[in-house]
Parts: sequence; structure tokens; C-alpha cells
Amino acid sequence: MSGEEKHLILDALIERDVSFAICRLPGEKEPRFVMQQSGTPLKLQDLESLNDQKGFVVAPFHITPSSPLLVIRADQTVLPQLSDLLEMTAPEQPGVAVNANDPETVHSGKIDYRDRFMQFMQPLRSGELEKVVLSRCKCVVRRKGFSPGRTFWRAAGKYERSCVYLFHTPESGTWLGSTPEILLTGKGNTWQTVALAGTRYPGSGYVSWDDKNLREQHLVTSYLLRQLTTFRITPEIHGPYTVRAGSLAHLKTDVRFELPVETAVGSLLQALHPTPAVSGLPKEDAFHFILDHEGYDRRYYTGFLGMLDREVETTLYVNLRCMQIRKSSLTLFAGSGLLASSSCREEWKETEQKIGTMGSII
Repeated sequence: MSGEEKHLILDALIERDVSFAICRLPGEKEPRFVMQQSGTPLKLQDLESLNDQKGFVVAPFHITPSSPLLVIRADQTVLPQLSDLLEMTAPEQPGVAVNANDPETVHSGKIDYRDRFMQFMQPLRSGELEKVVLSRCKCVVRRKGFSPGRTFWRAAGKYERSCVYLFHTPESGTWLGSTPEILLTGKGNTWQTVALAGTRYPGSGYVSWDDKNLREQHLVTSYLLRQLTTFRITPEIHGPYTVRAGSLAHLKTDVRFELPVETAVGSLLQALHPTPAVSGLPKEDAFHFILDHEGYDRRYYTGFLGMLDREVETTLYVNLRCMQIRKSSLTLFAGSGLLASSSCREEWKETEQKIGTMGSII
């Protein structure tokens, strides 16, 4: 099958509103593919409902009726033939209702970001929050001839150290991204999560880390250890060390552990998500502060996605550098972790660099 045919297949699946996901994991040459052949993905109301489920999971930052927790059933794991798809009639695409917090309707310029930044700094400086993540989105016009399928293959070739994915369901729409951050991966007795926090954009030179980035990374690592302890898990720690993702560098700590037989994966995910790397600390306070003050709905940005199958293999990644693909626009997302010592200029610059991860492939 040629590369041209592969990208046309992915585009045809989207046009025909088929529920599917394709992802290329770090270090692997061939992507993994799942497709649901009939019906709609399973919709769940909370992460604990993932206990005993199997399939490709698409979880939002915050589960709502418009951004449900989805499980795509893996009826087929091989790309279909293009000729079979072309015989299918593309359904009428209904207009998607847009609410006031939809990314397409918000102003995401520098002035708006500065105002949000000052608002987010208030609970940090008063001590109510230790850390909170402020994100933003950037909407650009979808150019004529833009191909989600071709863009996926381009990203897979460019970002070899990240999980690169493309998924579509009628409920979520189409999303594409490249993320270096594992939320939970494992099989049998060997499992792992990751603390990934702190960002630098050093080009190819030496990476040095200031106190702000080191503290941010420490907060995420400590949180993961506390959450795992509640399940009587004693993890093995490796790190922190510097890793690169595209033009960016991050601090990373690997947290490896054995998952007790009696521990359900959904319950563990409920305890881990959202981590301080995408939300903040204290967990519940930061989460609700973001919902109340960020000014738009993140939807699946800073949620997580990947294959869930405790018996075979689970590979779930935090949805970081990503875009939502619509008929006439592309919405790119990025965020950064704020501490009381954060600088608006530096945080804005960090989000610009992160948005560039997706921007460079469109």
C-alpha cells in the first residue's frame, strides 16, 4: 500500500464519520490502528467505569455531555482498502452546536492571555494554589487541500520520540497530536507512569534548568508517588533527566511499579488524572479554578488517549501538543505550568513554542 493511498484512507474514514484511531508509539516504525465497524463508541460518565473495558480510550480533560469519555471498540486492526471506503456514501455532516466556551469563539491573543495570567497568579501568590496550568488555543483557517491523513504521516516522520495520533468519532470530531507524556502504560506485572514538567527550547545546545522548572517537576513527581501509595504501590524512581520532544526539552522522571491484581486500572486512572502537569495542586482546587477561569473548554486537550487492555497491553498518553480539525478551521492548543514565581513573558513564549509543534506540520 502506497503512502498516498494510506493518507487517502484516513481522510475517507473521517469523511464517512467512521470511529477510528491510529497512533505511532515512540520507537516504533509502524502505527497501530483500530476501527469500530458498527455503532457508536461506548460513552462513559467517569474514569472508574473504564474498569474491565478494552479498546481505544479517548478521555477529555473534563467529562461533559459535549466531551464524553469514549471507548472505540477494536473491531478491525488493519487499515481498510480505499476501494471499500469509496463505495460507502459519506453521511451528511450536521452543524455542530457552538457554545460560548468553544475554542473557536474565544479570543486567544496576547492581551487576553496577559489578563488570564494575572487572574491565575492571584491564588498562587496568596498560597491557595501551589501550581496551576494556564492553557490557550489558537484558531487558524483550514487551507484548501489540507489533509488530516497526510498531516498524520508527516508528524509521525518528524516526531519520532513522541506518540503521534489521529482519531475521529462522531462525538469528538477529529483530533491530531504528538505527545511525549505517558499517563499509564504496562502489561502483566510491569507498569509505568511519568512525571513530565519543565520546558526549555534550547535548539541543539546544552539544557540548564532553573529553580522554577525544577520545582514544577518535583511537584508532579511527588503527586504521582502520593497517589500510587494509596493503592499500596511502592514504585521505583528513575530521574529526573532531560528529554527532547521536537524543538523542546523537558524534565522527566520515570515511575515504574507492579500493579496489584486487586487494583482496577480505571480506579488508578481516576486517581492520576488530571496530573499537576496539566492541571495543578491541590488537585481539586486547581481543576475547578481552571474550569471557572480559563475562559474556554479544553475538550480533549490535556485529557488522555490510547489502547486499554489490562490482559494484553495498555498504552495511555496525556494529550498535549494537539489540534482539533474542523471543516473550515484548525484549533491548536498549548499550556504551561504557573508557580508564584512565573513570568507572563516567559510563559507566553513557552506556549508559542508548543503551538509551533503542530503549526510546523500544517
